Amino acid sequence: MDTNRTVLTAGHVMQRTVFVLRPDTQVFDAVRELLQRGFSGAPVVEDGRLVGVFSERDALTAIAAAHYEDEPPGSVAQHMRREFCVVAPQTDLYEVASCFRDHPIRRLPVVDAERRLRGIVSRGDVLKALQKLFVDRQQSAYERLQAHMALRHGL
Repeated sequence: MDTNRTVLTAGHVMQRTVFVLRPDTQVFDAVRELLQRGFSGAPVVEDGRLVGVFSERDALTAIAAAHYEDEPPGSVAQHMRREFCVVAPQTDLYEVASCFRDHPIRRLPVVDAERRLRGIVSRGDVLKALQKLFVDRQQSAYERLQAHMALRHGL
């Protein structure tokens, strides 16, 4: 194993400016904001702490039920997910990648020990960082040999 590898963390690649919703935001207002911004979901924050995640899936469920019951869909707090994955800023990027591999999510909230939202990391953020790490790494002896042989044989 190469011990000289750069160790990146969620804190290195996370987006620090995050659009958030409040629990008392009405579902239709939240949907309007998500659609305008092109987001598939957003963290829900109350008193500076992460309390939930509200996604397009949650909105679809809320609005369909409201339409069926002929009632307003209510607030984000009534429909947000309260059980979800989070990572700390110091979480290794490979562990973050495992969260994305194991769960059908697009973004992970990055929180501190008090569950204050510090940022958000997307699958694309992780993919870009891992690709750059791979491209910038030192070539293996096998790769150097292949390159040498290709040059020698005019390939």
